[in-house]
Amino acid sequence: MSGDVKVIIAASLGGGIANALSNILGALTAERAAVMLEFGEYDKALVGKSTKLKDTKIYERARAKIYKGGIVDGLGTFIGALVPVLPFFLTFVGVSMENLVIASIGATIGLLFLLGLYLGKLAKENIMYAGIKMALFGLATAVVAMGIERVFRGF
Repeated sequence: MSGDVKVIIAASLGGGIANALSNILGALTAERAAVMLEFGEYDKALVGKSTKLKDTKIYERARAKIYKGGIVDGLGTFIGALVPVLPFFLTFVGVSMENLVIASIGATIGLLFLLGLYLGKLAKENIMYAGIKMALFGLATAVVAMGIERVFRGF
């Protein structure tokens, strides 16, 4: 295995930041559209009333929820992108590239397993099954990505 660790770290962090910003903006846009649609329906029901929902505390709480959701979405994306790259910082203390890759894969699969446990709990499913399923999805994604990389390595 070879590769410049600085390039790996820079590309991972750059991609993670770009993806996080994209997710923040996407979540804000989608959530705002849903809330505005709902508020528009309520405003129609209040025809003839002097109060508009945009002038209420309900609207302010909905706006705060939109921003909080967008930020949480973006931070989650960034943390998800950060975990696989963290082991590569160990190269500066002499850890081999092979061990860094193994640690990165392990950290990523571990994070996906924990995420699966959490989602399984939220969905009131078997949490072990949900954790294993999420980890396997991550492994399947890695296999597909490695296959794509091997196809393009020949070019």
